[in-house]
Amino acid sequence: MLLWMVLLLCVSMTEAQELFQDPVLSRLNSSETSDLLLKCTTKVDPNKPASELFYSFYKDNHIIQNRSHNPLFFISEANEENSGLYQCVVDAKDGTIQKKSDYLDIDLCTSVSQPVLTLQHEATNLAEGDKVKFLCETQLGSLPILYSFYMDGEILGEPLAPSGRAASLLISVKAEWSGKNYSCQAENKVSRDISEPKKFPLVVSGTASMKSTTMVIWLPVSCLVGWPWLLRF
Repeated sequence: MLLWMVLLLCVSMTEAQELFQDPVLSRLNSSETSDLLLKCTTKVDPNKPASELFYSFYKDNHIIQNRSHNPLFFISEANEENSGLYQCVVDAKDGTIQKKSDYLDIDLCTSVSQPVLTLQHEATNLAEGDKVKFLCETQLGSLPILYSFYMDGEILGEPLAPSGRAASLLISVKAEWSGKNYSCQAENKVSRDISEPKKFPLVVSGTASMKSTTMVIWLPVSCLVGWPWLLRF
């Protein structure tokens, strides 16, 4: 008699196990949107009586939605804090049968926005050797962000990885930069973007600067030699 009851229990549990299959958790909407929509899907045996199923959702093994008839889980305007390992659990009405999905890794890092590049310098007319500061800033994008500075497509120095959304490069001016295009690039693990190119100011060479100074010194003397009547005063 006892053996018969055990056999009946085993058969009953086997039939219950086959009421529905292991669930599959998937993301329905595109990763390009800030919203997060997950669906827990399972297949119910059509030959078995319809069973009332409940859906639970977990993030990093912590429950975030408990035993609902809704197989969907939605977060509006999700951010980086919502990134993690998600899982769903399906169980029957009495709770005796419970099946779990595999983990789904959700990464909600956002793309960088187009950086804005500004040039800061103290001299009115830049000369070779003067110090200038390039400042590259982004408004959006998951950290960390890597910044690079370019002059006509050639990188200046090493890429910078500050903790925030801006990076600056202090560097000495070169004569060959005169009139060239300069730009900066911002990059994280999701995307990269480049600033609008700008023209570097004209650079006064050391020789030209020296000639200009010499003219200021000897030009008044030459004028006096050519106009002796000025010496009378």
